[in-house]
Amino acid sequence: MPRRLRSIALSVAFVLATAVLVSTTGTATATTPADGSSTGRGVWEVRALGSGRYVVSWTSPTRLPITSDRPTVVAPDGAQVGTSTVAADGRTVRARIDAPTRPDPARLDVLLSGDRLDETGADLFGRRGLGTDADGPLDLPGTQTLADDPAATGPYAVVSSDYTLAPVKVPLLRTPIEMVGHVVEPAADAATGPRPLVLFLHGRHGVCYHPSDPDAWADTWPCVAPFKEIPSQLGYDYIQRVLASQGYATVSIRANGINAQDDAAPDGGADARARLVQAHLDHWVDLASAHQVDLDRVVLVGHSRGGEGVDRAAIRIPLTAPYRIAGQVLIAPTDFAAQTAPYVPTVTMLPFCDGDVSDLQGQKYTDTARDLTRGDTSLKSSVLVMGANHNFFNTEWTPDVAQAPSFDDWSGEPTSTCGTSDPQRLTAPEQRAVGTAYVAGAVHVFASADQSALPLFDGTRARVASQGDAQTVSHAIGGGRVLRTPSASAGLALPVGATTRFCTGVADDERVGSCSSGGPGYGMVAPHWTQPGERLATRTFFEMAWSASGQSGGLALTSPLDLAGRRLELRTIVGTRTDVAVRVRITDADGASALLVPEGGGGLPALGTTDDVRKLWAQTLVVDPTGAAVDLTRVARVELVSASTRGKIWVADLASAPAALPAVPAVRLPTVNISRLRVVEGTGGTKVARIPFNVSGTLTQPARFVVLTVGQARGEVQRFAVDLAPGQTSGTIPVAYEADNRADYPTLVTQVTGWASRNVMTDRYLGDLTVVDDDPRPTFTVRTVARRIKEGRSARWEIRLNRSADYDVYVTGEVVRGSGKPVQVRDIATSWTDVHVGPVPGRRPLWATHAMTYDLIPPGRRTFVVSVPTRRDHLRERSETLTVRFDIEGHKYLRKVRILDRR
Repeated sequence: MPRRLRSIALSVAFVLATAVLVSTTGTATATTPADGSSTGRGVWEVRALGSGRYVVSWTSPTRLPITSDRPTVVAPDGAQVGTSTVAADGRTVRARIDAPTRPDPARLDVLLSGDRLDETGADLFGRRGLGTDADGPLDLPGTQTLADDPAATGPYAVVSSDYTLAPVKVPLLRTPIEMVGHVVEPAADAATGPRPLVLFLHGRHGVCYHPSDPDAWADTWPCVAPFKEIPSQLGYDYIQRVLASQGYATVSIRANGINAQDDAAPDGGADARARLVQAHLDHWVDLASAHQVDLDRVVLVGHSRGGEGVDRAAIRIPLTAPYRIAGQVLIAPTDFAAQTAPYVPTVTMLPFCDGDVSDLQGQKYTDTARDLTRGDTSLKSSVLVMGANHNFFNTEWTPDVAQAPSFDDWSGEPTSTCGTSDPQRLTAPEQRAVGTAYVAGAVHVFASADQSALPLFDGTRARVASQGDAQTVSHAIGGGRVLRTPSASAGLALPVGATTRFCTGVADDERVGSCSSGGPGYGMVAPHWTQPGERLATRTFFEMAWSASGQSGGLALTSPLDLAGRRLELRTIVGTRTDVAVRVRITDADGASALLVPEGGGGLPALGTTDDVRKLWAQTLVVDPTGAAVDLTRVARVELVSASTRGKIWVADLASAPAALPAVPAVRLPTVNISRLRVVEGTGGTKVARIPFNVSGTLTQPARFVVLTVGQARGEVQRFAVDLAPGQTSGTIPVAYEADNRADYPTLVTQVTGWASRNVMTDRYLGDLTVVDDDPRPTFTVRTVARRIKEGRSARWEIRLNRSADYDVYVTGEVVRGSGKPVQVRDIATSWTDVHVGPVPGRRPLWATHAMTYDLIPPGRRTFVVSVPTRRDHLRERSETLTVRFDIEGHKYLRKVRILDRR
C-alpha cells in the first residue's frame, strides 16, 4: 500500500457489503456537500453519529469494476476505520470511522488494487517503471531441475463432461447460486485405481458479456439475452486435463451467481463460496462410486476470491464429513479475514506482477498458521511466481483465448518491470505452464504422498523443465519444522560491526519500533507486515544492517535447536535494492562454532529494484550443517556474517527442517462463529449488549481470539482478547452503547470483527450490534427571515428543530421556478455562484442552472440559517424573486424571497 498516504487501511478484516451502516429517513446525495469534497473524482460525504462516530461515503462517477480486491476507505492516523461497504448502486463506498475530530474528506481516500479511486490519474499503475528499465532475472545459483516433472502428461485417456443441478440458496444473496460443474477425468475404463478428486473454484470476475459488443455492460443477474455468462469455470481445463491423464478426477465449478451478488455479503462472499464448494462435494458423494473417486483424498484449488472460498470450506468441513480435504492450492488469493486452515496442507501461489490483489495478502495463509497451535505438522508454503499476473492463470480471463472480453490486470510502462515488453514478464502460455506444474506438484504431494515435487515448495531452489525460463522462489513453515522466532524464543546475539535489533512487523515508517522505520521504499509491498491501523497481531523480526563484509549479528536461542539429520532454514527478507550475500555461523551449547556457506552460495536477490514493484518478501536461506564440527543436537546460537559490502535483511524465523514431510494428524481446530444482535435503545444511560458467539467443535485446550469493535462512543474499549476454556461452547462479546432520550439515526450499528489468536480458528468472523432508536423524531420548521430584501443583502432562511438530535441533519435547498420575475445568475454574489453554479451566462435564470445548497445541522444544535447573498448591480429594474425548495429528511418546504431594487 502506498506509503505516501500515511494512513489507516483496514484491508484484512474489513470487507465488502451493501448493508447500510446508518439508516436514515432521507438521503443527502450531493455533488458538492457542505462538509465533503468533489475534488478529483466522485463525491465525498461525511455524517456525524455523535460521540466521535462518523459515516463517510464516496460515490464514484461510474460503476465500480468487478475485481477480486475490494474498495477500502483509508483515513489519517488516529482514526479507527470500520467495514468498507459497497452500496446497491455499485458506485458508493461507505465506512464507519471513529475519530476525535470530524474526518476531512481531503484527507480520505478509497483504494482499490493500490490505486486511489477518488483522485484523478493513476497512482501505482500510472507510475510503474516510468523512466526505468526492467529488472533482469533473479540471480539464483544452485537451482536444481527436478527429474520428475509433475506437469508431464500421464498415460490415461481423458474425457470431459458438464453437469447442471438445481441452484442452491445461500444466506444474504437474493438469487440462488447455480450448480454447474465442468468435469475432466480419466476414461471410465482406465485402470487408475481409486482416483483422488481435485475441485477448482474461480475467483471474482465479470459475469455477463455481449458476444458482439465488447464494450457493452449488463447490470442484471442472471444474464439476459443477448448477454451470455462468462464461463470462468472452463479457465482451468488445461490443468484439469494434465491431472486427469495422471489418474485424478477433477471438477471446476462456476460461481457467477456469487460474483454478481457478493457486494451484499459482509465477508465479500467467502461464506457463500464455501457453501458452494460443500454443495458440490455433497453431490460427488453420490457420484464417487460410478467415477471411481476416493473422497478421502480431496484437494481444493481456489483462484483469487475462490482461494478464500476454498480455504473457508477447508476450515469448516469436519472430519466426520463423507469427504476429507487432503490439501489445498490457493492461487493469488484474497484473505480479507486473515484466516488459515489448520491441519490442512496448503500451497499459496503469489504472482509478482499481480495487478488485482496487488498487496499479496494471500501470504497470510502461511504466516497466520505459524503461531496458531502446536502439533500442526501440515505444510504451509508460499511460492512467489516472478513475471506472473493475476488473470492469466484462467484462460477465460486471458485476451485472445477467452470467449468474453478480458485484459491484462497489470498496467504500466511496457518496458518497465512487469510491463508487456519486459523479458521477465511471462506470456499467458508461460504462466499457464507454471500454473500446471505447481498445482499438479502440490496435488501429487497432498493426495498421492509423492514428495518428489516437494522442493518446489519447501524453500529449495528448484524448478521443473516444463516451466521453461520462469523463475520462482519459495518458503515454508510447518511440515515438521521446529521453529525459533525472534524475541519469543530467541534473543539478540552480540553483533560485531553490524547493527541489529528486533523490530515490529508494521508498515509504518513513522513508528520508530517498526521494521519499516527509515523508509524502505515508496509504494513497496510488504505482505509479512501489517498495515497501519490493522488490528491484527504483529510479529517481531530480527533486523541486521551492515556496511562491510565480515560484520555479523544473530540470534541466541532460548533453548537449543536440533539440526542432526536436518537442515537449517531462515525466512529472510532483503531490505535493499541490490542483492546481498551472507554466511551462517552456528554455535553449539559448549561454544564450538562453524561458519557455513548456504546453498547457492548465500546470495539473496532483491525482489524488484524500483519502489512500485518492490516486494519485501521472505526468501529461504538454506544451510546444510552436515559435517560441521559442532554438536548439531544442541545448536544455541545462529549468526549471519555479511559476505557483501553492504546490505540489510530481516529474518522472520529460523527452523530445523526435516528431509521429508511427516504425517498430518487427523485434527481440525474448533471454530468461532460470531452472531448479530438487534436491540431497542431504551433509556438509562450506558448499557452493555452482549453479542453471542458459538464454538463449533470441541475445545480441548485453552484458546483465544481477538475482537475489534467499531462504532462505539470514543473512549470505550475497542480491541480486546476473548479467552476460551476447554469444553466451552459459547460466549458473548460485550459492546457498550448509550440509551438516551435524544433522536439518533433510526439504527446505529457497531461492527464486530474477530481474529483467531491461539488454538481456535474463526469461521463467521463478522458480527454486529444494531441499536434501534426509539426516541421521538425531531420536527422541522423553515422560516423566511425577511420576505423582502434589498439587492446586495442576503436571502436567509432559519431551519429550526423542535428537539435536538444526536446526528447530522442534512438540509438541501434547490432553486426552483416560482412566481414573479426570477432572479438571474448575475444577481447573486459571485462568491456563491462560483461554488454552487459555475461558469454560466449571467443572464440565465438561476433556477435554470439547478443550483443547490447543501448544509447540515450538527448534533446538539437546534437552529441553522441558510444564506444566499445577492449582488447590487446598479441597474434600474423591477423586483425579482428567489424561490427555494428545501428538503429535510424527506420533508419538502417551498419558500420565496422578493429582492427589491435599491434605486
